[in-house]
Amino acid sequence: MNFQQVILAGNTTTDAQRRASKDGSVVFATFTVGVSDIREKGTYFPIVVFDNQVDAVVQYVTKGRQVLVVGRAQINDQGRFSVIASRVLFGPEAANRRAPQEEEDVPS
Repeated sequence: MNFQQVILAGNTTTDAQRRASKDGSVVFATFTVGVSDIREKGTYFPIVVFDNQVDAVVQYVTKGRQVLVVGRAQINDQGRFSVIASRVLFGPEAANRRAPQEEEDVPS
């Protein structure tokens, strides 16, 4: 039996981007997650999302957002490593990306 599962919890370092295969037949989203160890040394993981999660990921994954990614590791023909996500859970938005608060009228 063979089984592989990767679980990452960290902050996104990029906004998610919608992409398509060269022939346009496959749509997917990509982003990067940074995970720090105890010494605050970061490791960065490229994430690829397919199928029905693409729209939600593109809409909600912004730089600095906390995410939990469940997936599997893959190395492509060029030797590049990525995590193919089977599930992405969204944490709080990054503080710098929240909607600006409305200004209050100040009497003159």
